[in-house]
Amino acid sequence: MASIQKRNNTYRVRVYRVGNSTLSKTFSNRIEALQWAKFTEAQLTLSLHEDEKNPSGEAILFKDAAESYIKNHSVHKKIVRSETYRLKILMKRWDGLTVAQVDKKAVLALRDELIIARRSNDTINHYFNTLSKLFQMLAGEWDLDIANPVKGIKRMPPSQGRSKRVNKVIEDHLLSACDTLSYPLLKSMIEFAIQTGMRRGEIMGLIWGDIDLDERKAYLHTSKNGEPRQVPLTQRALEVLKELIKDETGRVFPMTVHDLRGQFIRAKAHAREGWIEAGVNPFDDLRFHDLRHEALSRLSDLGLNVIELSCISGHKTLGMLKRYTHPSHQAILRKIK
Repeated sequence: MASIQKRNNTYRVRVYRVGNSTLSKTFSNRIEALQWAKFTEAQLTLSLHEDEKNPSGEAILFKDAAESYIKNHSVHKKIVRSETYRLKILMKRWDGLTVAQVDKKAVLALRDELIIARRSNDTINHYFNTLSKLFQMLAGEWDLDIANPVKGIKRMPPSQGRSKRVNKVIEDHLLSACDTLSYPLLKSMIEFAIQTGMRRGEIMGLIWGDIDLDERKAYLHTSKNGEPRQVPLTQRALEVLKELIKDETGRVFPMTVHDLRGQFIRAKAHAREGWIEAGVNPFDDLRFHDLRHEALSRLSDLGLNVIELSCISGHKTLGMLKRYTHPSHQAILRKIK
């Protein structure tokens, strides 16, 4: 007897057998799920079915399990690109191994190599989380009697948040580099990021229908935490938008991720070469995401409270907001004088 259960955007089929293990498989649409259920039941009735699974996972390659997870789970997540990237690295690392051979010892060896490679604690935890989800699929959806190798391994302590500030001098230097290199759209995106605190992907996903110039707000239909939000626009943000030339795509900032990365790297390199101030060169480790940090810190300097900041940033917890907001010493002094 077969049953079909919808889970998120996938359909899991289970065919129950008296005195034997349950057969299960996951599909992206209901029609394929029904076809497989009927075909499998027919094979069982005629005694033609050959088990393709080993209940202990000794015959299932890690590569095959990872590919299935990418197809049926990762593809439905906002983190599909990063999760797929991690799984492909693991597929190459454990090529030829079964899921049963990817045990706790193998995961600890992975952790140690990532530490030696100076990967961040957050990155290592991302690998742990991805592996754990994959093995949850094997146990829950594939009915394998297999232990989760991540269970019992202590997560790495969270990495310290960056405290880098992009002050007005650094900002002007970076914008000047954009002018020199003739990157007007990049310049507009940098200014808009500093004025709004929006993420890179949120900025690049904006269309003109999301902008309300009269009410001074940008509407984000989706965000990293899965919830929509409205971002207030400063006067300078409005000026940046009004200076843009609309094209047929309808996007506010019609630039690809590849072009943005390339232009930002070149603008940063040009600004670094022209920096003559003493001390550490601020462009050595500058990231586009630092502009979001700076925007929220400037809003904090203006006196916005944590509730108001979280409405703008989209952060759900004070802990995450604290990692992104670094009030200046001068702003604090003004409040305690």
